[in-house]
Amino acid sequence: MKTKKAIDVIELFRNVLGDKINDFTLPPPIFEIMQCEIIEYSAEEKSLIIRLPVSGKWQNPFGTMQGGMIDAAIDNAVGPLSLLVAPMNMTRIIETKILKAITMDVETIYVKANLVEAKKRRLIFEADVFDDESMVYATSRIVNFII
Repeated sequence: MKTKKAIDVIELFRNVLGDKINDFTLPPPIFEIMQCEIIEYSAEEKSLIIRLPVSGKWQNPFGTMQGGMIDAAIDNAVGPLSLLVAPMNMTRIIETKILKAITMDVETIYVKANLVEAKKRRLIFEADVFDDESMVYATSRIVNFII
């Protein structure tokens, strides 16, 4: 996955949203601050994968990636996917299970997000955080509400 070329975010959203792209700040500032890149999107599977570097700025006192930054990475995958597969919506709940600490030896992480259920105004996503060797560090269930 390390060699996968990044997808142009603006082009992707323009292709899906058309002129509605002007209603949003794309990419969002936090997406750029965390140096995220979309490397895969499947409209059929309703899935998206982002890649981002692990930064020493995100360390907790134990020298591993802060849990809140892991959730931010997850939100940076689910957020774009949610705009590509549903009307405007917002994150309501993120439930993350940390399976293994992300140490500073891990240079790059990936987040794969999937829409698993859409019912009325509720969207349910699942996400996995993993590295180049497919080691899974966290899994998450995310609930968004359509506005």
